[in-house]
Amino acid sequence: MERLESLNSGLVPTTNLNECIKLDQDKLFKAVIGPLCSESLLNVMLKSIADNHSSGILPRMKITGSVLAETFSETHSLKSVYTALSQHVSDTARGWACFILPHWLPELSLPELLTRIKPHAKDAHFGVREWAWLAVRGKLELDLAYSIELLSHWAVDPEPFIRRFAVECLRPRGVWCKHIGRLKEQPAIALPLLELMKNEPEIYVQDSVANWLNDASKSQPQWVSGVCEKWLMESDSKSTQRIVKRALRSINKCK
Repeated sequence: MERLESLNSGLVPTTNLNECIKLDQDKLFKAVIGPLCSESLLNVMLKSIADNHSSGILPRMKITGSVLAETFSETHSLKSVYTALSQHVSDTARGWACFILPHWLPELSLPELLTRIKPHAKDAHFGVREWAWLAVRGKLELDLAYSIELLSHWAVDPEPFIRRFAVECLRPRGVWCKHIGRLKEQPAIALPLLELMKNEPEIYVQDSVANWLNDASKSQPQWVSGVCEKWLMESDSKSTQRIVKRALRSINKCK
């Protein structure tokens, strides 16, 4: 109970997914946002969040970011609130900062959005890194060609967490989120991005590349098989072999 109280008070970060889910976001919101506004405004925001989100942690995160952006844009203090959340010890609070960005007014361009999300994409906490790509996925999907062009620079970044973000954020069948129908049916659109990662050295990033291709294999198995065959011909590295083996797991299971 003492541990949960510390989480709800924003005094410590979570250590696993179970704690992320158990955390009481209403209590955390009061602890973190309460000092930044009046009690009446706090209650208005809490009511708006309660009235507008469906069940589940992701919808709650999304609506919280939206409400914070709308409320504090009107009071011209959004930047200071965003900064405070971005630096908060609570990973959930830092997650709220991620979900503010898609609703920033005036609207951020895709390059601006990616620049703002980048510190969150390489956050030390696993949860914040997931919130980062989940927060911007919807915006990136609206212009896939441009997004892939921008993310191709991230795919060769020295930081593994940034490289992982580059591929994870546009997975055709991303976990916990709406699928991207166009990439399920036309995965070749993302090949310029994926090609840059066929020799990815980090296992953490290899898994994302393999999962991307495994996603695509559920609707376009022949294309994925062709890509994997080509990669093995071009590279016999252990990295490529591991990526291909994991990418083909659904195809091989059906044989």
